[in-house]
Amino acid sequence: MSFTKEQLLPGETLILLARQHALVLFRPILLNVIALAILIGIAYVSQKTWFMAFFVIPLIYLLWEFLAWHRREYILTDRRVVKQEGVLSTSSFDAPLDKINNVFHNQSFMGRLLKYGDVGLETASEQGTTVFDFLSHPLDFKNAVVAQRETYKLDSNAAGTASHRSIPQLIDELASLRDRQIITESEFQEKKQALLEKM
Repeated sequence: MSFTKEQLLPGETLILLARQHALVLFRPILLNVIALAILIGIAYVSQKTWFMAFFVIPLIYLLWEFLAWHRREYILTDRRVVKQEGVLSTSSFDAPLDKINNVFHNQSFMGRLLKYGDVGLETASEQGTTVFDFLSHPLDFKNAVVAQRETYKLDSNAAGTASHRSIPQLIDELASLRDRQIITESEFQEKKQALLEKM
């Protein structure tokens, strides 16, 4: 089951949905090409075309791998990061943004060329470190998680410590996040307006 709006918590917003790089399908596609070549060779030599029926086996494998790839999703909302996967049955992992201590990514030389790599989340839970492997555009996903985590913390601080810091101080902090490109200009204006309405 693909991640849907029905899976969002009340008031939660979907920020980003990412998948593994399509290169994970290279092995099943290659297997299909090799199997097809072998079966064509056998059918040609033996003059028996019924050998081609065996091609359904690698084709089913390719279809299964495609479905698994399509249903393996990495979701970022304004409250959590979700990893969801499964074809016949589904499993998911949720990491609330306030429990994420560190976000890192790894890319090999080929990964940088072809835009794939791993993104890891270190959380303050019993799961410890969770790695999202072979992610397409991993740096974009990592930056989005970091930006959303900072925005979430800022929103939490604004709600919980409004008595300790003035709204102008919070706007200054927002401006600092914008200047460091952790949040966008539109996100800055939206949060700024919400703070000004509390004055």
